[in-house]
Amino acid sequence: MPGREITDQSCIRINVDAEKLESLRKDAFSNDHIVAMSAFMSAAGNETRLRILYVLWRSNELCVCDLSDICGITQPAVSRHLKIMREKVLVESRRDAQTVYYRIYMDNPFARMLVSLFKEQETSDISLVLDGLQTL
Repeated sequence: MPGREITDQSCIRINVDAEKLESLRKDAFSNDHIVAMSAFMSAAGNETRLRILYVLWRSNELCVCDLSDICGITQPAVSRHLKIMREKVLVESRRDAQTVYYRIYMDNPFARMLVSLFKEQETSDISLVLDGLQTL
């Protein structure tokens, strides 16, 4: 992303530390971890995929049929969601005869972070407010 020239006319602030801003800009756009985090967040950021991750955490592992019944969506739809999460290594699978079981891939630091958020939400009185509507 091309840098925008930083001047005293950029906004109404009194002092501009252009060197500091340029250093932060370079750091933000050269940080590969941000790219990876964005990919993980994109994979987990869909409500259905987040629900799938949540029930996988609660149950340890489930098959596509179970996930389909829980989420109320078709097995092909569940499989598409799992494919996205497999590509980002958020879930792993094991085969038992004809059935494939999925679980959260706990070697992935982002997946561990999600699990810790699930645990915290479950053990605390956290409530979220979205667009003025309170949710749990």
